[in-house]
Amino acid sequence: MACITSDRDFITLFSIPFEPKKIIFSPNSEFFQDGNTVCKFREKLLAVDIDNEDLLHISHPEFRCGESGCRAAFTNVHEYEIHYRSAHCLVCSECKKTFPNYNLLDIHIQEKHDSYFSAAKEKNRAQCSCFIEGCNEAFSTSEMRNEHVIKAHNYPRSFKYQSLKTATSHQEKMDLSQELTIKSTNSLPSGTSKSSVPHRICFGRGLQPTFMRQNKKHASSRDITMKELSDALQ
Repeated sequence: MACITSDRDFITLFSIPFEPKKIIFSPNSEFFQDGNTVCKFREKLLAVDIDNEDLLHISHPEFRCGESGCRAAFTNVHEYEIHYRSAHCLVCSECKKTFPNYNLLDIHIQEKHDSYFSAAKEKNRAQCSCFIEGCNEAFSTSEMRNEHVIKAHNYPRSFKYQSLKTATSHQEKMDLSQELTIKSTNSLPSGTSKSSVPHRICFGRGLQPTFMRQNKKHASSRDITMKELSDALQ
């Protein structure tokens, strides 16, 4: 091919007819070989769970809770997770009370801190939602709700409820937790053998792990009625 030495040579070059054509390559074509090698195309990948339960129970030098003002100390990650979920996750932002599950926290916020609910209550139009998550029943009075959970959900008329006094300082509030233990209709038979399990770990529906303060004095528990359950949400 002759060298291009003038503008006339460019005109001659561009006068050659050119027709674009559509070319389709298959996925296995050599045209994509280099790119497939870099991107690891069609390479089988397996999801591997690297979570090791034993790592949660390894003893470490004593460390404190990461929440500001909390004085709780732990020696393994498992105890710290139980404490954090029970003492810092389900906390009312208004009154700093702690609850054992999201459903009771939602009911507390609605009935104690919702202005719309307060206005409806003054006009006797407020509806009290059931304590059980997933139950859509609502009642005009808390007494009717109590009767509902006793009859429909097999709540006992008297059950164990541990309540700690409201703290007067921010630091004391961080140490408080509440434990609500409800008798489950799907509990295991009494003849089932029991294994030795630390008291901080619990299994089954209706049971919630809680953190107990490591001091000489422990908050005492008492038997209350269903009416006092509503008072505990205040």
